[in-house]
Amino acid sequence: MKQTYEHIHPVPQLPGFAARIEGLDLAQPLSGDVKRELHRALNEFGLLTIPPQPLTPEQHLDLASAFGQIATGAYFPRKDGYPDIEVIRTDREHPPELNVWHSDVTWKAQFPTGTVIQLLELPAAGGNTAWACGRKALQGLSAGMQQYLRGLTATHSWTGSLVEDALRQADTETLLEVARRFGPVVHPLVRRHPESGDDVLFANEAFTRKVNDVPFRESRALLEFLREWMIQPEFVYSHKWEQNGIAVWDNRSTQHYAVADYWPQNRLLQRVTFNSVAE
Repeated sequence: MKQTYEHIHPVPQLPGFAARIEGLDLAQPLSGDVKRELHRALNEFGLLTIPPQPLTPEQHLDLASAFGQIATGAYFPRKDGYPDIEVIRTDREHPPELNVWHSDVTWKAQFPTGTVIQLLELPAAGGNTAWACGRKALQGLSAGMQQYLRGLTATHSWTGSLVEDALRQADTETLLEVARRFGPVVHPLVRRHPESGDDVLFANEAFTRKVNDVPFRESRALLEFLREWMIQPEFVYSHKWEQNGIAVWDNRSTQHYAVADYWPQNRLLQRVTFNSVAE
């Protein structure tokens, strides 16, 4: 029997996935009880959306602290005076680079637990973000396929990805540092979520390069099958943003796609990444 919530009201947008959090006023300090319920809701639903409300940088960081320890994030520019808040701007001079299905930074052995983002500037139309649920994708497979996948691992790498393209456009020094520090890593195709205990299907088209210990053609066909399987509408929630809207996602159990149908209009967001102490 699932526990009830006393301080927030999660409303699932899909069965068991993507809950809209009602009854949360982020202008007020978050109590320990509220933070614990938010953390539990993220483990239960994988994705939380919060109705639009303004956030100060301090409130953004405090909200992220409900889910874990503030992390360094990726390689995006930082908000002045706030090195833990990343700023992602898309406009005519900065075309979208994230319109591919991915879980963040899975090319690291210890990748981020999750992220809290807020949309500050929106295009006139479009610019949705879609999330796919790895738990639902795994549960939708036949028992035989699930058993087969549980015995396999896959190699993840930043080379040949959108990250490599962005680093090459940034500066050579950063590219060389990443190349020196981060070689290919291996993750199981089915991962046990360390907090919820759920098994999730874990692969993404951006960074998963090959399935290990199977013939080349089997690996290629399997990754193509998983790419198509995991993004079926039954497993995907597409979120229509409002200005100052907020979303929190679990990077261990979901992947996402920032739809780039609005370019060259402007889109601006800020994000804070966190790591779970349970990892």
